[in-house]
Amino acid sequence: MTPIAAPPHVFSLDAERLAYGRFRVKAGTYAFETYNSVDLPGEAFLPGLLGGPLRDEAGFGELLKGLISRVEVPIAEASLVLPDAWLRLAFTEVGELPADPQDLDAVLRWKLKRLVPFRVDELRLRGTEVSPLANQEEPNRALLGFALETLLAQQERLFQEAGIRLGRIANLSLSLLASLSTEVVDRPLLGLVVVEPAGYTLLFSRRGEPILHRFKSADPELPYELRQQRAIHDLRLTRSFLAERFPGTTLDLNLLVKSPAVEDPWQEWVENGLESRTEALSEAHLPALSVQISKQEADSAESFLEIAPMLGASRQEVA
Repeated sequence: MTPIAAPPHVFSLDAERLAYGRFRVKAGTYAFETYNSVDLPGEAFLPGLLGGPLRDEAGFGELLKGLISRVEVPIAEASLVLPDAWLRLAFTEVGELPADPQDLDAVLRWKLKRLVPFRVDELRLRGTEVSPLANQEEPNRALLGFALETLLAQQERLFQEAGIRLGRIANLSLSLLASLSTEVVDRPLLGLVVVEPAGYTLLFSRRGEPILHRFKSADPELPYELRQQRAIHDLRLTRSFLAERFPGTTLDLNLLVKSPAVEDPWQEWVENGLESRTEALSEAHLPALSVQISKQEADSAESFLEIAPMLGASRQEVA
């Protein structure tokens, strides 16, 4: 099947907010035309390491329909961006993968069961082959994406009841990677660090292809010195892994995307831990972007932490 362009409509969802954005391509420029959001009630989702389903489906459905009613154009299809804590990624070495979908699913679930502490039979799982690393034992390598089936199916059904088909559900960090301009992403090694109150993500890519993804949950009750120590230690271990698997390849740029709610000096920590240049994500790292939303709409978005993943989701093809 030939991939098709993703719809210009993108929703993003986390434990606190549901947001909508629309992008159009005009003369080679991505025009950010519309942004709207609605806050969710406290504890809207059941707790869990991978998130959980909604407590009040009817209430969420009303909020979703209210958000849609503020959009001036009809929405038949859309993409949905979820937090990295809800839609996780893992890499695994594999042999020759079977062509039969059921056999493939069984193999990938068996591989995932050895990597994660979750009940694999409760997860929706998708996998795609990626380039192998140096010195790996198996001939091939796969990128696995997984999330709670109950959470995803619930969202698909609620959007369908609102008249919208969700064609792609992606996580925040992969959507951010897809938002970057060709000049930025086409590097032998690029780092992307996403920091939110719930935790942080380290995503590294090679010529735009993801090669390493790590999500670490946060404990806001820890003292500052311990948070700093753990973060820098984790970053240094990651740097050692990259040096081992990509000898002679320079990590010359890390892009940092940080929630305004996080006050820790992550740019300093990343530069210390990864020993490479770190820049805050800005318009300079994105393709030509024309922001046409109002100042009120722009002020309600969490800067590029919300805008850039929506742009990335609108640029990805759907198989």
